[in-house]
Amino acid sequence: MTRGSPALAACVAVALAAAGPAHAGDKRELRRRAITIDDAALTSVPEIRVAGGTPTILTFEVPVKDGGAVLADVRGVFYAPTQTDRTVMLVPKTDLARPEPLNVSLADGTVLTFKLVTVPGEADVQVDVAVALRERASPDSAQALRMMNEQLRGELDECRDGAANAGAAKLAALLLAQSLDQPQTFERRPLHIGDKQSRLLVQGRWVYRLLGLTYMVFTVENRDPQRSWVLDRVEVRLTGGRDAVDVKVVSAQAELPILPPGTAERVVVAYETPPMSPSQRFRVTFHEKDGPRLVALEGASP
Repeated sequence: MTRGSPALAACVAVALAAAGPAHAGDKRELRRRAITIDDAALTSVPEIRVAGGTPTILTFEVPVKDGGAVLADVRGVFYAPTQTDRTVMLVPKTDLARPEPLNVSLADGTVLTFKLVTVPGEADVQVDVAVALRERASPDSAQALRMMNEQLRGELDECRDGAANAGAAKLAALLLAQSLDQPQTFERRPLHIGDKQSRLLVQGRWVYRLLGLTYMVFTVENRDPQRSWVLDRVEVRLTGGRDAVDVKVVSAQAELPILPPGTAERVVVAYETPPMSPSQRFRVTFHEKDGPRLVALEGASP
């Protein structure tokens, strides 16, 4: 913990109280480490070692953007991250059975990605992060990735700021567009489909159908040990008839701008519900941004 940080000290105290006592058999060495992210390290994702009920503090030389710590906690194993001007604090509720991603946006526009893991015998109580990037001129490498990440991050912030009002307004507009005399479908059920391709595991979870639209919720796990995954677009086709028909995708939203190796996220695909026969199925294809990888799921039946 840095000196002269009463707000941070208060956050640590609150987190410790919320986390509760550790198990008697859990003995870990708590360490303070320093890591430097430079041009040579851009191809790898630095690890942060966390343990259940133990606060881990990340410090930065550059201020952290307001709301800049984004934790894709698909399984709900973390308390909400806490940040001050130059720190981010993480508290997992339990040890992690698998890695989790963390994106941190700094005030100067730099976006850093970390992999949160649990290892036996030790945990990071504080990690001092130094950024020393100099040569980032290649338009199709690190700088382009940072600019894209920042743009997506800004769009995500805008969506969050007005999510409740915008969502209510869109739902009201959909209701106004419906006939008062025609029956409507409001449905939620499991989506049983999945496959592993291109070192990506994509699994269907839920289908929501309402007001002429269908929403499919998937989880995407990046099993590539080195490469991150960025979703570009999702295509939906109706198959099983005389000819395959393209279905208009209204929205395809990924939980993270960048999915680091060994982590998972949720993706929601929304499309206009087409008329179909009982024998027809959907083909859903996930495309990588600026890359050749894709995952095509055959036989989806929402």
